[in-house]
Amino acid sequence: MAISLSGMASGLDTESIISQLMAIEQNKVTAVQKRQVAVNQHKTDLSAIKAKLDAVKTAANDLQSATLWKPTQTTTSSDPTKIDVSVLGGAGIGGHSIQVDRLASSAQHGFDYAKGANAGKLTFAYSNDAASTVTIDIAANASAADVAAAVNANEKAPVYAAVVKDGATEKLVFSSRKTGANADFTVDTSQLGAGTTLTEDTSYQRTGPTLNAAIKVNGGAETNPESNILENIIPGVRVTLKGVSTSPVTVSTTQPAIDNDAIAKKITALVDAYNSVVTATRAEITEKRVPTATTTSDLQKGQLFGDSGMTSMLRQLKQTMTQAVSGLGLTGLADLGIGVPKAGASAEDARSGKLTVDQDKLKAAIASDYTKVRELFAGKGATKGMSGLITEYIGTQTGTNGIITGRMKTDDETVKGFNEQITKLNARMEKESARLKAQFAAMESALNASQTQQAWLTSQIGSLPSL
Repeated sequence: MAISLSGMASGLDTESIISQLMAIEQNKVTAVQKRQVAVNQHKTDLSAIKAKLDAVKTAANDLQSATLWKPTQTTTSSDPTKIDVSVLGGAGIGGHSIQVDRLASSAQHGFDYAKGANAGKLTFAYSNDAASTVTIDIAANASAADVAAAVNANEKAPVYAAVVKDGATEKLVFSSRKTGANADFTVDTSQLGAGTTLTEDTSYQRTGPTLNAAIKVNGGAETNPESNILENIIPGVRVTLKGVSTSPVTVSTTQPAIDNDAIAKKITALVDAYNSVVTATRAEITEKRVPTATTTSDLQKGQLFGDSGMTSMLRQLKQTMTQAVSGLGLTGLADLGIGVPKAGASAEDARSGKLTVDQDKLKAAIASDYTKVRELFAGKGATKGMSGLITEYIGTQTGTNGIITGRMKTDDETVKGFNEQITKLNARMEKESARLKAQFAAMESALNASQTQQAWLTSQIGSLPSL
């Protein structure tokens, strides 16, 4: 155990003196660290607002997407549990009826299995396709579950494997990975290890024409496709058979049209993203700083309080969202029912600069002439639409040379300067601490020598004979 002999000669607690002097110096470091916390939070607050603005930009760009405004067909099934449908493209308008009497199924063969002490191989192939041959290694003493796992792990194998237990007997049941009569397969057991047996159990066998589906389209003759996914019975429509139907299922295809609801949701999303910017920014510029803050939490508060740059950004963003445009089918978002909340609706939202959407007016405008709504956002010729104007303004804030981006870079430089300052202060403290310890040690050594000499002189004087 270390024993401190600080101040033995002088009687002073030199370690305590040095510690107190260093505490004074540490206050300088703490002051810089507090400023660092504030600047880091300033950047964090700006970054959060930047992310909100970028979300507005994304929402505005979404409204320029050609896919959003492209008329498309839809197809529906009167019973999706039996028949599922989707448009492939260019489908005929109208309806069809489909009766499903049987689903297409996989070929199947089952075997009694007994494991042996020697490794071996199993080979599978579709009966009419030699190129599908796959050989699976079977380990010595492999259980039925081990064999099934080895088969299922090989994605090129033409079969799946399952284990069925019948009393003490384990059975392996193989099913083809495709459906229909041509999905039958062979199992070659000639290379199994000695002692391993695979004896076919015909009770599990499923082969032949009944593996094909049985359907009637539009009341016609029965057809027997080998798959449950059909792309040729209704041109332009993919039909997926999912279950046997007790009566014909109707498949209906519409003429090409835009998705009015999807467009209305995208426009509403733009307004919601804008309102989110307002909410987040207002919260930052109204949060006051904590006087004489000492905790990290208090130091982080109010870093954008009363920030004129953010106040200006909100004002200009609102002007951009509510401005009138010319040369397009509509004159602005107000024509879509987007504007400042009406009196009595939400006075606080109106004061903060938020916008509201009249959904009835919006949907009516889209239904009346969606091309005008598209022009309003996407623009026409050399005339920029609302999406272009919004993204252009946001670029002045969050782009590579944007105002907010620049302020965040300034914060980074400031924090970097603080880090360098803290490093220098710590180095100076370490050097000063070493200097003080050396000085006090020298002082103690001198005092100790002086006291030793004084004690010797005193003893010498005491030993002189009395006069």
